Amino acid sequence: MMLRKRLSGMNDFDQSGEHRGQRRQTGFAVVLLLLAFAGPVWAQEEEPAPGQPVEEESPALIEQRLNDTESLTLVSLVLRGGRMMIPLGVISVVVVALTFERLFALRKSRITPYRLQRELSQLRLSEKGLDPREAYKLCKQYPSALGNVVKAMLLRIGRPQSEVEHAVAEATEREADRLYGNVRWISLMGSVAPLLGLMGTVWGIIWTFYKTTQLEIGADRADQLAGGIFVALVTTLGGLVIAIPAMIVAQYFESRIISLFHEMDEILFDLIPGFEHYEGKLRARHRTYESTSTASFTTMVPPNEPTGGDTLDGSQTQPLPRSPYQ
Repeated sequence: MMLRKRLSGMNDFDQSGEHRGQRRQTGFAVVLLLLAFAGPVWAQEEEPAPGQPVEEESPALIEQRLNDTESLTLVSLVLRGGRMMIPLGVISVVVVALTFERLFALRKSRITPYRLQRELSQLRLSEKGLDPREAYKLCKQYPSALGNVVKAMLLRIGRPQSEVEHAVAEATEREADRLYGNVRWISLMGSVAPLLGLMGTVWGIIWTFYKTTQLEIGADRADQLAGGIFVALVTTLGGLVIAIPAMIVAQYFESRIISLFHEMDEILFDLIPGFEHYEGKLRARHRTYESTSTASFTTMVPPNEPTGGDTLDGSQTQPLPRSPYQ
């Protein structure tokens, strides 16, 4: 009995030893597999064989690559952009021309001249008060947006205050629309330029894919496709290069116009009360000739008085005819 127990114990030990050996072999195999897969990850670059020579790039090849990289200039991009770069070039020239034109037209001396402001202020604060005749002469002496609005106000002098204010509002709107004219064109060019560039890119990509399908079997399609897309994207870049400065310039001009007209409103707000006492007492007559336009301010007379009235420029008016219905 004791011998059987020992034999059975030895058999159990042998079986457990075999299981342990199998486990060790399995673990060793797993470690080998992990090392085999981890080797390429740890290796930063593949080392050449002991007998294999190391390939080095020649100085001429390195210099050629540097030259190819440096040759990518703005001029080369424009030349590679294709026919769509022609309208983009025209748009860029128009934007530059309109920008310089608006810089000259939106000067303060052409909108609200300081001398005109000073003369009108002195005329308003004088002992005689604001003389319409002198104010009209000053507006003709300093042609500007402010002068045009003040002249429109003077031509409604003597009428109700609401009519005078309406004339001022209309004249201000006309002057603002005139100054905004070329600014709108700059804004339009800034909106159209990226769309033209995008259209050139889409057309270039379509043409590139078409040419790629026409290549022979075995040809390098990747290089052909990359080169075509590179050229196609040039037009989008050109459109953005034009559009971004154009929109910035347009916003600058709009803000400048708004600022100048706010200043003009303050000047007119101070001038309008100076003409209130002429309501119903004075009437302006505007005469337009081929080259010039003049205005005379006539003192209104009651309809039952046949005598002539005095104008503010010192001349005499003809007697008003009596109406048969009076």
